[in-house]
Amino acid sequence: MKILGKISMGIMVAFLLGACSSLDTGGFDHKKEVEQSKVVNGGYTLDYSFFKRNGLPIPDNYGSRGAAYLTARNDTLRKHGYDFFEVYNEDRALKFYKDLEVEGYGDNSPYWRWKIQLSKDDFFKGIKNNLPKVYKGRPRDVMTLSDGKWKSLNITPSSIGEIKNVEIAARGKSGIATYVLITTNKNKYLVAKELNIRKLFAFNKVSTGSDGDIHLYGAKGGNNKYIQNPIRKNLTLLPSGYFALEYSMGKVTIYGGGNGHGVGMSQFAAYDLAVNHGYRYDKILARNYPNSKLHNMYSLKGVGKTINVGITTPGGWLDHNNVILVSNGKMKIKGAGFSIDVPVRQKVAIVNKGNQLWVSVNGKHRVKTVNPLDITAHGYYITLEGLRRMHTMSPQYRGDMVIKPSNTNSTRIRVINRVKIEDYLKQVVPSEMPQSFGLEALKAQAVAARTYALSDYLKDRYRKDGFHVKDTTESQVYNNQRENEDASKAVELTVGKVLLHNGKPIDAKYFSTSSGFTEASNYVW
Repeated sequence: MKILGKISMGIMVAFLLGACSSLDTGGFDHKKEVEQSKVVNGGYTLDYSFFKRNGLPIPDNYGSRGAAYLTARNDTLRKHGYDFFEVYNEDRALKFYKDLEVEGYGDNSPYWRWKIQLSKDDFFKGIKNNLPKVYKGRPRDVMTLSDGKWKSLNITPSSIGEIKNVEIAARGKSGIATYVLITTNKNKYLVAKELNIRKLFAFNKVSTGSDGDIHLYGAKGGNNKYIQNPIRKNLTLLPSGYFALEYSMGKVTIYGGGNGHGVGMSQFAAYDLAVNHGYRYDKILARNYPNSKLHNMYSLKGVGKTINVGITTPGGWLDHNNVILVSNGKMKIKGAGFSIDVPVRQKVAIVNKGNQLWVSVNGKHRVKTVNPLDITAHGYYITLEGLRRMHTMSPQYRGDMVIKPSNTNSTRIRVINRVKIEDYLKQVVPSEMPQSFGLEALKAQAVAARTYALSDYLKDRYRKDGFHVKDTTESQVYNNQRENEDASKAVELTVGKVLLHNGKPIDAKYFSTSSGFTEASNYVW
């Protein structure tokens, strides 16, 4: 089918996890203790009173001022009386996250409020099991108290000891947990940063040793009750860093809100603003990304019209065992010194035998090469047979394919989709936002996604791999849901539009659901 034809519309599922940034895993030793009890970052003074009150050294994991366009914002309806968390107060935080009556922009999400309850023993087992794993992934932000200082020291299950207490030690202006203190019979440990904390609180059968599932129950705003059936079981990641802890009668209940990192545009809030409050897409963007301006990306120096996308396996790996391609149009395979014409609907099978690509067409061996292959279907979709995506086992791709031997494994293959940026977005936007959110919200999503892609494009952080972005949340989710007419229209009506700050594309972060507040970027990363 020609790519200009209409696309059949699929059923969307709940998937809004938002774009994520990859983390640096280098080690770090805090050589110098910050003497002051408060550090000013991005116009907000982080409250370290918990550390002072408990005679603990002041950590210094939050040193940047953050981006002027990724700021803390209040998404609650002011009639409920909630405002920013300027002062550390766990009683107030617990009250806020337990409040099922509070309403706000995007409170139609079942993740607006949520809770998890487990025994105190399972809670401590889960923390003890997860702490070494979190340290291994981000040693700079998982610290041990040593000689009166917080230091990045190796943590193993045997070195932790018996856990006695787990506490939120500091919060950002939005109420997001910035530090978690773990006290054992041997020492004290401190975990900083949103994603590390969410991994620390990943409770499931494996981490807790529990015989039963760990359930997460959600609630929409103003409903005054949790949804009867759990919305998630056996967490591999806490929905957000917005939560508080309640210990009672041998149990621990985690009350929280939101889904995602909490920086930039809340997608459920964008839906609410568009559908229920009449916001146009440009007004939604202005609210979520202050101090930025709309601009045509194609007028910027060094910006082309195509983008290279690294296509991953179902497990998120770049290396594929083999590749099978087919198209409803004629394909052409070009390599070093050869060209092969492939008739309609004939399968091209490619395997890697010792850093040599062996190419077969319709079951007949045609050529072997150590060089990359360029494959085009002249404007028709190319199907990657057997590749699992959320909506299908064999997804279709716009644009052309580049197939090359893996640079890390002599029997594996790398797949790169070379596609027009606007066509790339037609398979990003429906994968990141449901069609039901409406045209204005989808237009806001299209601009944010285009800006996010442009930022990665210009940074060229995957240069050594030969592409600009990955098809996962490390960049943006691509072709995980079927295209739909509304998402494509949103892309077409905003063609080329991106958000700039000081002449450069912003880091247009977005996420699923707010807890009632969003956070400044410097208190998340």
